[in-house]
Amino acid sequence: MVPPRTEREDQPAIEAQGLTKRFGKFTAVDGVTLSIGQGEIFGFLGSNGCGKTTTMKMLTGLLPPSEGHALLFGQPISTNAIDIRRKIGYMSQAFSLYAELTVRQNLEMHARLFRLDADQTRHRVDELLSQFGLAPVADNLPDSVPLGVRQRLQLAVAVLHEPRILILDEPTSGVDPIARDAFWELLIDLSRKSQVTIFISTHFINEAERCDRISLMHAGRVLAVGSPDELRQAKSAATLEAAFIGYLEEADDRQNAGSEGTAKVTYAEPRDRKAATAPDLFNVGRYWAFARRETMELLRDPIRIMFALMGPLILMIALCFGISFDIEHVRYAALDQDRSPESRELLDQFASSRYFETRAPLYSEAELDQRLADGELRFALVVPPNYGRDLLAGRRPELGLWLDGANTFRAETSRGYVQGVLANYLTELGRRQVSTVPPIYPAGIEPRFRYNQAFLSVNAISPGALMMMLIMVPAMLTALGVVREKELGSITNLYATPASRLEFLLGKQLPYIGVAMVSFMMLVSLVVLGFGLPISGSLAALTTGAILYTTAATAFGLVVSAFVRSQIAAIFASAIIVMIPTINFSGMMYPVAALDGQARIMSALFPASYFQVISAGVFNKGLGFPELWPAGLALAAFSLVFWMLAASLLRKQEL
Repeated sequence: MVPPRTEREDQPAIEAQGLTKRFGKFTAVDGVTLSIGQGEIFGFLGSNGCGKTTTMKMLTGLLPPSEGHALLFGQPISTNAIDIRRKIGYMSQAFSLYAELTVRQNLEMHARLFRLDADQTRHRVDELLSQFGLAPVADNLPDSVPLGVRQRLQLAVAVLHEPRILILDEPTSGVDPIARDAFWELLIDLSRKSQVTIFISTHFINEAERCDRISLMHAGRVLAVGSPDELRQAKSAATLEAAFIGYLEEADDRQNAGSEGTAKVTYAEPRDRKAATAPDLFNVGRYWAFARRETMELLRDPIRIMFALMGPLILMIALCFGISFDIEHVRYAALDQDRSPESRELLDQFASSRYFETRAPLYSEAELDQRLADGELRFALVVPPNYGRDLLAGRRPELGLWLDGANTFRAETSRGYVQGVLANYLTELGRRQVSTVPPIYPAGIEPRFRYNQAFLSVNAISPGALMMMLIMVPAMLTALGVVREKELGSITNLYATPASRLEFLLGKQLPYIGVAMVSFMMLVSLVVLGFGLPISGSLAALTTGAILYTTAATAFGLVVSAFVRSQIAAIFASAIIVMIPTINFSGMMYPVAALDGQARIMSALFPASYFQVISAGVFNKGLGFPELWPAGLALAAFSLVFWMLAASLLRKQEL
């Protein structure tokens, strides 16, 4: 039984005039005009797809209307009307709360989003758990409770901040009749005792009969507005269902006759009101609520944590040991067709070099060709017959060098090693024969390396690999954050709460910065302890640079996540966009100073090249804050730019 409503003469809670929404050439809602009083239960009755949900989203500011306007308590509705939004509770048709949070945690999080203090939160959550019968399942996850209980949880979240208007989009769809009745008891109690205005859409006739007034809707148009009794009497129908069918037939007759009118309903023109006051741009409580929720989601997903921490370690090891410019122990074999003391002396010179690894001798050119093709040998040395005799006679004997050119860099380096061994051999031979060595160059050159004196590839590659890991994995993980909520529908919590886009984005980013910094510490430990590369510069400068760099990397992930619409697209977009400039234009493979034109511009427009300066400077050059602060400042600037770009791409309402 629904107690009668006490009529009020004050300002209407909801006013809509000519609301129209078009999607391309399709008109989903056509000229809806409504006026709903405070404390009234107003129903939207219509079939699926008739425009009820679209109208409700326009009334909450989630969708901008193509034409017309709406007022809530006399104030215009807009995305930034935060003061008005605090007076609204919205419950979507699909379950849009966080499945990884318990029933109690969902209530606590939304309490923070609506800026309830700790005492208010505790009292209000306990009150709602009791009022809505949720106390027995307070510590359960939503997916583990029946659909009717989940709907009660959504309603509890919608009324948590004690709104003056409740907008409910088919809240009992899919719920059994007993659970529907229990749900309606809660709604009636809110309307009659708390004077909450309830705007509810439904396609159940028996639910529509419980409303104070209803609006019959079909094909995006309002057919009639009135109380259930008034609508029945207007069509002389025994039931509301029969009256609804009568209105549908009348609408079809008008359409067939070419008329485009709808049922004539007259309302007072809405009054112009000043826009709501501008919202506070950033609130620490809401920011921390988003950060805490994202952290809990991460902690409850061990696979993502494992990927975030172990993935960079595995890739780091593969990069630093798989990409090496150190060519030693080059496998070779000799085909000695002379077998003279001079040829054996020549081969001993090769065998004593640390750059070569001698394999079993060759006995024919066919065997030489086969062992090179099999990959057993990197090169083969062929000593021709009469080599020793020609050498002693002062003639110029020729040696054959067969190189595996499949890897051109290794082949070119091996050829240089062979030439060096031959030069040493001839020097020693000349010293023994004539006691002097004729000068080849007028001056001798002795190279000395200022940094990386051992000239090891792992020392040169490790700082670059650290730079790559700290942008690739954090950016990819963060890129899933926002778009995942789009796919699950929980992005509605951002739309329907007074949280700003910046609070939402920074809250989602913070846990990934934390994970990236844990990964940074693990990677640095691997470089120092596993690869034996000490930190010769300032550890504080490196850590500060890593914080700024991971902040920029995760902020870039937010940009990707705000732009794309699927998690697969987010993964591919972030991976491709990050990898190309990081590998080619960061200074990891080629010095930035050697780049010119568009390549130099690409290097300057991506944060990887700036952290490469910090990483290589600290590990290999012994640099600190005085030399590295410009790179850190550039990374901070990248974070600000990415934040602004992500905020501009993330809408506070649906498209």
